[in-house]
Amino acid sequence: MVRARYLLTPTFLSCLWVGNVPPKIEIKTMPNLVKFRELGLSDMMLESLRKKGFEEPTPIQAKTIPFLLANKKDLIGKAQTGTGKTAAFGIPIIENIVPDSKKVQALILTPTRELAIQVAEEISSFAEEQKTRIIAVYGGQPIERQISRLQRGVDIVVGTPGRIIDHLERRTLDISNVAYVVLDEADEMLNMGFVEDIEAILKAAPKTRRTVLFSATMPAHIERLAKQYMGEYEIIATATDQVARNNIQQIYFEVSNSDKFEALFRIIDAEEAFYGMVFVRTKIDADEISHKLANRGCRAEAIHGDLSQGQREKVLQKFRSKQITVLVATDVAARGIDVENLTHVINYSIPQDPESYVHRIGRTGRAGKSGIAVTLITHSEYRKLISIQRIANAKITKQKVPNVADVIESKKQRIKSTLSEIVAAGNFADLEVIAAEILKENPDPKTAIAALLKMAFKDELNEKSYNEINELGSYKKNKDFDYDDNGRDGGYRPIGDQGKRSYVDRKGTARLFIAKGRVDNMDPKKLVEFIQRETGVEQRHIDDVKILDNFSFFAASFEDAEKILQAFQKQSTGGRSLVSRAKDKDKDQEGERRSGGGRDRDRGDHGNRAGREDRGGREGGGRKFGGGGRRDDRK
Repeated sequence: MVRARYLLTPTFLSCLWVGNVPPKIEIKTMPNLVKFRELGLSDMMLESLRKKGFEEPTPIQAKTIPFLLANKKDLIGKAQTGTGKTAAFGIPIIENIVPDSKKVQALILTPTRELAIQVAEEISSFAEEQKTRIIAVYGGQPIERQISRLQRGVDIVVGTPGRIIDHLERRTLDISNVAYVVLDEADEMLNMGFVEDIEAILKAAPKTRRTVLFSATMPAHIERLAKQYMGEYEIIATATDQVARNNIQQIYFEVSNSDKFEALFRIIDAEEAFYGMVFVRTKIDADEISHKLANRGCRAEAIHGDLSQGQREKVLQKFRSKQITVLVATDVAARGIDVENLTHVINYSIPQDPESYVHRIGRTGRAGKSGIAVTLITHSEYRKLISIQRIANAKITKQKVPNVADVIESKKQRIKSTLSEIVAAGNFADLEVIAAEILKENPDPKTAIAALLKMAFKDELNEKSYNEINELGSYKKNKDFDYDDNGRDGGYRPIGDQGKRSYVDRKGTARLFIAKGRVDNMDPKKLVEFIQRETGVEQRHIDDVKILDNFSFFAASFEDAEKILQAFQKQSTGGRSLVSRAKDKDKDQEGERRSGGGRDRDRGDHGNRAGREDRGGREGGGRKFGGGGRRDDRK
């Protein structure tokens, strides 16, 4: 793993020189093999971290955790989004407070409701072994529900400044016993106009509290806030990960949104030994894409916020042992995952900001090994990619999605290579008798081998089983388009439907719904037997069976799906068939997912402008990145 040095420049030091005595600053190079057990944590906390799959602390965690555990001073942390800041302050707070005390002992302020939810969830995951009570309070959620929770007693409150002020004015939140006040993404909160609210909260908190401030940048108003409201403090700063590492090849493909999955599958299918992570925006995307990949023969599973801790551990263990080779994840769920030797990181959904891009792709190309980072974008996302490239100082080159001939040729080469290895190993004497029988019945060796390949690989090597995707690779001059491939003004614009077309594997499956479940005494074995009995489709052609209480789901090839639908349509009465194609709402129910009013914690709204949240929970004002996109799945 590449370790960052602490970055302390003269400009940075001068902007933080406040009061009569300059802050004490420790400059230290990170050791290469720091482990969480070396940071002075309790056995209970180490067990929680082990269950989450956390192995090595990030640079900001390695310095901040022992400082907050042992020191009584305030702290300013300069760290980018995606460096593990939540764990850096959350873990020592959990270790130092008294659990289940019925008194608020820590107050954490965040700029947005999404981040408040995510911070509360992550800190809760660290406190599973303790009885620490944590609540997120923010506008847009009924305040009565929050009041009820606060009255029952909580240890840690995470919230947006506006809603915290609301509770203080209503006297429904008592912060007189607070030992920690944390300002997470302080520069963002001040930029959004929360300065008065923050100052009011800091004035209301006990003077004996410890103040912890985290900020990606250190503008002048941070200096004024530190000088006025913080005591003696130390500064811990980390350098941003270097993106332009020679051992990570960074590329992007531009395709239409409807063809993103087809492009993703082709990228995976063309590799000899793909072992990587696919990042998506929402947990629904994670489930859907992992299912579609599995239906096409990939060893893929999803990880997201709806998984229990036990499910999460099981998936991660399978990924680390390479029982599965594709992990589809949201940014939130991927926090702390540290898996070695990844060949690829694929941004199926474009990252929300440059820091997220850096953090995602940094999971490959480690320890001197090479890696590939792929970003899939639509035409409308091109400007955002250019912005990420410029701010992150990255070189991301455009390439074409592998064409069908390349994919098939790659598969053929793998087949021949594998066969040569088996022949060299010579471990097949037990099959020579049946081989002789096959050649006796089929004297032409070429015919016999071709038939065996057909049996083993079905239509995987047949170009006719591939469908077209629209790759935006043809351009014309257009003065209204702002950027060309190099980000220059007045460049070229892709022609949507007139672009060059290529082919992608469509040997996939259809998802079907059947109105039979556990109440009908069904299990996977009984269900596939029932389908074969009623339709004649062989059991081995029925895949990915999910049994629920009153209904079930299963997958079949397009051809077999049509046979099954026709067979059950003939048996239907009153026009209602027992089997139908799974609809979107059915897919939402498939994992028995209930996200409270249909809201998805990992979901981000592409075009929404999210900004300052006022006391009534309203949103106004633009966020950075061209005013677009709320940052969900934040680190």
